[in-house]
Amino acid sequence: MLSRFTSFLDRPSTIYLLVAGYVVAAVLQGLAFGALIGFLRAFLGPEPSQAWGPMWLLVGFGAASFLIQAATLIRANKVSAYDVCGNAVARVGSHVVRLPLGWFDAGSVGRVSSAISTETDKLSHLTPIVLPQLISGTVTPLTVMVVTFCHEWRLGLIMALVVPVVALLWGWASRLLMTEHREAPAIAARTASATIEHARLQPVLRAQGISGTAWRPLAKALHDERTELDAIMTAQGRPAIAFGLLGQAFFAAVLAAGLGIVLGGGLDVAAFVAIGVMAARFTTPISQSVFYAAALQEDMVSLDAIEQIVDAPVLPEPAHPKHPAGTGIDLDDVTFGYTAGDTLFEHLSLHAAEGRITALVGPSGCGKSTITKLIARFWDVDSGRISVGGVDVRRIESAELMDMVSMVFQDVYLFDTTIAENVRLSRPDATDEELAAAISKAGLGAVVNALPDGLDTQVGEGGLKLSGGERQRVSIARAFLKNAPILLLDEITSALDAENESAITQALAELAAGRTVVVIAHRLSTIMNADHVYVLSGRERGAPTRIVEHGAPAELATGGGMFAELVRDFSQTARWSVR
Repeated sequence: MLSRFTSFLDRPSTIYLLVAGYVVAAVLQGLAFGALIGFLRAFLGPEPSQAWGPMWLLVGFGAASFLIQAATLIRANKVSAYDVCGNAVARVGSHVVRLPLGWFDAGSVGRVSSAISTETDKLSHLTPIVLPQLISGTVTPLTVMVVTFCHEWRLGLIMALVVPVVALLWGWASRLLMTEHREAPAIAARTASATIEHARLQPVLRAQGISGTAWRPLAKALHDERTELDAIMTAQGRPAIAFGLLGQAFFAAVLAAGLGIVLGGGLDVAAFVAIGVMAARFTTPISQSVFYAAALQEDMVSLDAIEQIVDAPVLPEPAHPKHPAGTGIDLDDVTFGYTAGDTLFEHLSLHAAEGRITALVGPSGCGKSTITKLIARFWDVDSGRISVGGVDVRRIESAELMDMVSMVFQDVYLFDTTIAENVRLSRPDATDEELAAAISKAGLGAVVNALPDGLDTQVGEGGLKLSGGERQRVSIARAFLKNAPILLLDEITSALDAENESAITQALAELAAGRTVVVIAHRLSTIMNADHVYVLSGRERGAPTRIVEHGAPAELATGGGMFAELVRDFSQTARWSVR
């Protein structure tokens, strides 16, 4: 574990210096207990004045142990605060920004939040708390055992016989505790995610009369966490009883054997009393071993949780990047699945022409959003290739690909700042005129004008102070401001009223000039304004999604296929009215 832990230290040798300091302090503490024999023999002997020498030896060992332990702890606390906490958070933060965008899902926020708070806090206990307890609890008793051997080998042998029993119990306790602790980080991450989502959904939940922990996902997460905590406490209970019984049995055996040796004339009373004190010191760590084991396993699990993030594979960058010659998009014989054995696409091919609007149509869950995210290289395909401007996206630098693409997806997250700052996120150096134009094209102008602070309105964490439609319009304005040559629009008009839908449809026609647009929409007007439509099948019985038909929307609408049926359904819905 120490070799893995050193990756979070500025100087890897620091951990071994700390261990050495703790070991020396523990040995000196054991020798101080050993010096107690000489002191008591002299003090209880015929000439008590001779006890000064052994007393100063005892005090010297004790003082040296204290000073070395204190100096080591001071250094360990600095390592804990600056190296472990600081470097762990920095490594997680620097690695997260290099992960593929597909790594981020509903649970990733909780995992990252838990890693840089709960797990980092637990791991920071290793150098100033766990290590000194472990080392003092093993090295000092072993030193006491050696000293006892030197004075009375039979009592030393009793101590030695306890060591393998403690080792066996330690192994059993470690395996038991590791099994229970292993799920703790994942459960803590789910609780963190549920808590964050619960806070973001307060307006919706309160509107439905749901308060406190009545929201089922949060209640389940808290229940799972309580269940896990109960399981951990139960797992600690059995080894604690075993270690406690062993410690008491050992202490009784030493006292009984020592008394017999004293009565037989093999040991003086002073040495017996001193060895009894040392036996008590030997017994204490035995009784507390389960807590040392639990603390160590907890740190190891925390280290695993942090390493799962910092060791997550980053998106590979090309050694010799190429630059796209255009903005046309091609999916060539693409096979992809989120998990092994569940293929979403198999040998899928489609073409989005440069400067044209390509619409993706199909039932929910067929993978329309996944196609747009694959184009932006949230993930790499399992086989086949996706190219932009004739170049495989895996041969394009991620930064260049991101510069070429603007994205508007269903899940819109806004930062806790002003509307203007949220829109400027896509291009911080944009002028006020460019910002105003983007806001106007997104249909956000009327919303901004109706707010007392206008563009300086604070949107709240996640944009909670804005409606869902308003948040989406801010996201659309970001895309317009970025002015990238490729526009990926997921459900762009689904949260807009008829007036704004019309404005966005007109803006899309303007943006399509010289740009490649891939749009997913539930509105017939958006689909019919596309230059080309791809109709995707549903995933019946888990079968991979396939392209049912494709072509110009006007041609497909007059055919007898799935798209024509979809158009008829849209037309019938449009004729509905409320009387």
